[in-house]
Amino acid sequence: METFKTFLAEEEKPYKLLILSHDDPQDPNETGPLVRKKAKELGIEVYLAELMGSYIENDGKDKLLYSYPVDEKGRSQLPDTKSDIKYDKPFRMNPENTLVMMRGLNAKSGCKSWFTMARILEMDGYTVVNSVLCNEICNDKWYNQMMFQQNNIRTPNTVLVRHKEGGIFAADKLNAKYPMILKTSTGSQGVGVMYVESDKALHGIVQLLYREDKYVDILLQELIKTDYDVRVIVVGDQILGAMKRPIIKGDFRSNVSQGSEPEVHELTELEKTESLRAAKAVDGDIVGVDFIPAKDREKENPYFIEVNSTPGLIGIESTFANSVIPSKLYKQTLRKERGKLSITKEILRYYLNRENWKKKELMP
Repeated sequence: METFKTFLAEEEKPYKLLILSHDDPQDPNETGPLVRKKAKELGIEVYLAELMGSYIENDGKDKLLYSYPVDEKGRSQLPDTKSDIKYDKPFRMNPENTLVMMRGLNAKSGCKSWFTMARILEMDGYTVVNSVLCNEICNDKWYNQMMFQQNNIRTPNTVLVRHKEGGIFAADKLNAKYPMILKTSTGSQGVGVMYVESDKALHGIVQLLYREDKYVDILLQELIKTDYDVRVIVVGDQILGAMKRPIIKGDFRSNVSQGSEPEVHELTELEKTESLRAAKAVDGDIVGVDFIPAKDREKENPYFIEVNSTPGLIGIESTFANSVIPSKLYKQTLRKERGKLSITKEILRYYLNRENWKKKELMP
């Protein structure tokens, strides 16, 4: 707290945080409420708003954001009837003193108006993390793959299934052996990811997916065999932490939301460098970078799977808080409070430096 007060005294620019979120309002352990809690502990003025139903009005140089109330456990007070509509006291903000954190912008559950709101805020000079561009890239697995390829970032060979009859053609083009991984472009938390073992199974799954949605984008990807993958939390140009996520027993996925039990992971210098490059390739400010390690981790680039623009922080927060940190790597960037490390607080501390509010350019 003393460090924060000293910073404010030197900069004389109070820092306000607006979290625009559509995390599950019935789940008190979602990331939005966690960030709000940690921001309050740091003395940051913070407001957690529910994207559903929110709107903004101009008030001179400021903006007023109206949102349905969100209680201390993160539950949104959404109206059931017209008579129930009740907005919280408006949150006053200005691009000079307010950082905007977007959560819940995705292609499946997000309304187009939410993206419009974020774009307008960017156009009006607000620092929005992550940017609309970053969310667009990361919420489309094919777009994500294209940015990896554009920037020479190692990733498993991947092709797009372009027609309901195109599964076998795509497999031939991929030129990989079964089993393969099939994904829908907008899936998250391991949902929409399938393990395919034959031409017959591939054809059947593609047919089914196109029957459900004739505009679905389907990716076919070579399987990189591994016992675990790695999630790296990147903020700006810093790596705050990484966790190893073992493959779930009887499954091929490693998502914490699917039951994987993570542990603190120590990155090699090469893995650190490439993780930062992957984050920059998607215009990431606060992202979770996922990769499968190479056999020779010191000399070979890892296989990058995707970058997540709204990474869940619950898993890595608890992993670091309850672990013995193995090296100097994280001790240089993380501070202990009451004997525990908080990834979330370090993200918030990063933005105490206004130089970090500047928009970053995509990789050339």
